[in-house]
Amino acid sequence: MQEKRKDLKSSQQSKIITGLVNQLFEREPSFYYLSTIEIAIEIEKIITVSGNITTEEAEILKGLDHRDIQMLLSLHN
Repeated sequence: MQEKRKDLKSSQQSKIITGLVNQLFEREPSFYYLSTIEIAIEIEKIITVSGNITTEEAEILKGLDHRDIQMLLSLHN
């Protein structure tokens, strides 16, 4: 049961991160050429600024740092 929750949370995190990446690319197309770690750092900045994401999304992403985000990006690309 706990494993399913973990998988669900990871899936939710990936979905939110993917949405943020898409927004980032729309705003700044040159970001497409950045490395995964550079994208992860930009996503981490977006997450940490209040008001950029919903409270629910913030709760789901709580505790992720740029390395965790990089891992999520790497696994789903």
